[in-house]
Amino acid sequence: MHPNLDHPDFIDCSDLIQALNDCHLNLSFMERQFKCNNISDDVKRCLHEARLLRRRQNNEGGRQRAARIGAFMNGMREREERDYEIARQLAMKELALRDKLWK
Repeated sequence: MHPNLDHPDFIDCSDLIQALNDCHLNLSFMERQFKCNNISDDVKRCLHEARLLRRRQNNEGGRQRAARIGAFMNGMREREERDYEIARQLAMKELALRDKLWK
């Protein structure tokens, strides 16, 4: 069984889909059961290839998004570490001043 064939993702298979629709329209129910099988198999193969292509494209897009997010998170960590170090140095100076005042 195949999905709805009117979807725009199946543009590459449009010739085969049209041939299958013509086969179904021009033959009776019993003839359709056997004579359209080869075309139906070709449509299924084409749809499978289209799905694999979309999967590869989606995986590549996901890898690129993950790399962008990873770079962003690394930048955030570096900024947090830098801010932490600045805050630590300020706190140490503050403590040193307080120690001088108490002596």
